[in-house]
Amino acid sequence: MQLRQLQHLVALADQGSFGRAAQAVHLSQPALSRSIESLEESLQARLVDRAYGSVRFTQAGELVLARARELLADAQQIARDVLQLEGLAIGSLAVGFGPFAAGTLGRAALSLMTQRHPQLQMRMEVADTATLCERLHRRELDLFVADTRDLTKQQPGLKLARLPNLPVSFFVRPKHPLLKLKQQPPALEKLMDYPVAGPRMPAEVAQQFDRLAPRGDRGVFNVTCDDAGTLRHLALTADAVILAPVAPVPGHDTDTLVPLPVAGLERMQTHYSLVTLAARTPSPAAAVYTRLVEELMNPDGQAGGR
Repeated sequence: MQLRQLQHLVALADQGSFGRAAQAVHLSQPALSRSIESLEESLQARLVDRAYGSVRFTQAGELVLARARELLADAQQIARDVLQLEGLAIGSLAVGFGPFAAGTLGRAALSLMTQRHPQLQMRMEVADTATLCERLHRRELDLFVADTRDLTKQQPGLKLARLPNLPVSFFVRPKHPLLKLKQQPPALEKLMDYPVAGPRMPAEVAQQFDRLAPRGDRGVFNVTCDDAGTLRHLALTADAVILAPVAPVPGHDTDTLVPLPVAGLERMQTHYSLVTLAARTPSPAAAVYTRLVEELMNPDGQAGGR
């Protein structure tokens, strides 16, 4: 039994004759008759009583006709749902961001996605890279963007697409005492006269900072926080020096802060990757979101540093 045969049966019922039904479905009358006969053979039941010179459905034919109408309606709804899904009128998307990426990129991407596809169900999570990997493997996320220096080069099951690098800087509040120093830029160790805050960092980055400013009483970063808004609050209220990327889009958490160049650390950069499951076909929403992230990271279409 084929869906096409059910369509022919419904056309026969709607048109009332084999001739008109054949025209409606763009077949010859013999071809339509063969299609109905083939359906009857597959069901091993007579559906149409041809003895009266007009179309009359048997009891079995009435039952099959009712179910055929339901199945055809379901098939049409499936087609409509797929079109809606492709157009992102329905569906869902779950994305993850590392702490740095969330403040500089995640909010902007989520805002644009919401504006362009207001009916799409979306969820954004902020966590460290290891946690995001676990959730991606459990299929709780469609993709995530984070610093991937702690991931092995051949991470099993993951597909990493490097994104353009962004410059990273220390930030302080306007009129911070470090901005008034005669010796500019200050050394990293000078920052440690104040609270120095940042998110959890890749191991190699944290070790590099500690090598540059070894102190027995504390590491360079004595405040660790993965929430960008809280880091900004610390900078504004506690004279903290915070580390954050220079965002490619306005509206991020360092807009009211001032970059603080530090001697020997002028070329700090992010190492973001967009991470997906290698064996998972991206949904239409995930594909659109990926293009949007790439657009935000590289608005001029030029290849960024990697």
